[in-house]
Amino acid sequence: MPDFAPVAEAALDRIARFDPHLRTFALVEPEWVREEAWRQDKLAAKGPLAGLTLAVKDLLDLRGLSTGGGCRTPVVADAPVTAAAVAALSAAGMLALGKTHTVELAFGTWGINRATATPRNPWDGTIVRVPGGSSSGSAVAVAAGLADAALGTDTGGSIRIPAALNNLAGLKPTKGRVPMAGCLPLCPELDTIGPMARTVERAARMLSAMLDPAAGPVRPAPKLARQARFDADAALAASPRGLVLAVLPDRFLDRVDSAVGSAYVAALTRMETLGVKLAEAAPAIDPAACVEPSGLLMAGRAWRLWRHRIEHYGSEMDSGVRDRLRAGEDVSDTELSRLIKVQAQEQARFYAWAQDFDAIATPTVPIPAPALADADEGQLPFSRFVRIANWLDLPALALPCGATAAGLPLSLQLLSTPWREAVLVTLGHAYQCATDWADRRPALEKLIGQVP
Repeated sequence: MPDFAPVAEAALDRIARFDPHLRTFALVEPEWVREEAWRQDKLAAKGPLAGLTLAVKDLLDLRGLSTGGGCRTPVVADAPVTAAAVAALSAAGMLALGKTHTVELAFGTWGINRATATPRNPWDGTIVRVPGGSSSGSAVAVAAGLADAALGTDTGGSIRIPAALNNLAGLKPTKGRVPMAGCLPLCPELDTIGPMARTVERAARMLSAMLDPAAGPVRPAPKLARQARFDADAALAASPRGLVLAVLPDRFLDRVDSAVGSAYVAALTRMETLGVKLAEAAPAIDPAACVEPSGLLMAGRAWRLWRHRIEHYGSEMDSGVRDRLRAGEDVSDTELSRLIKVQAQEQARFYAWAQDFDAIATPTVPIPAPALADADEGQLPFSRFVRIANWLDLPALALPCGATAAGLPLSLQLLSTPWREAVLVTLGHAYQCATDWADRRPALEKLIGQVP
């Protein structure tokens, strides 16, 4: 059973030492953390998560702290209740450390926030590179060892993109798998909460702790009903041998960075040595075709939810986010209704196609992390392979699978049909046990001129 007082002090010391250089945390209150440590000692939780530290994306409430939402003026001044997902992890013995920076209102993929701070990607000590968004601070905090794990949200790739750029496992669950209570929304039809950690094993155990017991398929087919239950221990212990993994034909890899493409092929080869059956297949819905409709749905919903922020705080907002919100005004109610109908049709079509496979493999993002100075927020390169999971409500797992010649992380994405997180965990965990990509650490001494 852990003693949380020294855990808290060690974490606070490391944050104080490194975070001025990384800008991962939006809010850390040392006395609040010490009080949480005292509560955890009283709780005396046991299990695989007990004693681990947790960074929380600043969209989720922590009782007694503000919820900034990436805004200069917080959205919630003093949260009365801790978000359900965080409370579940606390009950499992994790110690929340504070709030991590996010793109303002979680509306962006680069990880840039001009209103508060843009976390620095720790994987390059010379060039300032984008961290990926919108769960930017959560990813950098874990990559840099400021927290053992983190929570992010994923509406259009916001867990998996920063996980990919920071050498982490990031798990986007099926919508409804993790309760959203106490989390600021962006697009309720697409929003999910999920774990970010160095390993698939830790992410799986976090997901298990956060499960909404009421979640599961509505009117499920018998096969889907059997898949609805998630048991982390069983998924981690299962063999991947005999699982069928759909892989992309070469044409889907056009304009993918050569290092990304090579790492993808190498990862598939390693999967095959583990007994996984590879089947080349063109997805019934092209992943790239999901970017525009999901973006329109997101913008339309975000405008309706957050236009009052422009009215009251527009002058202090991140200009890119403000412009993206305003674009949502052009998405009419009729168009929103049409998008939701198309979404349901494409989900049914894809699920029927996917019945022949246990999972689908893609690169997570098509390029390594670019320099911050080169980021073009008018483009969406990171969205190409990830948005399909949000648009079609697929569980998705990003995990490290390589590195560029300069040491920048590369990532594999595994997708399945709703409620089949277990098969992703089985595949991802087996792959990590057979490789050492998850063991890499950024050279913080190069970044800040100190030895951590």
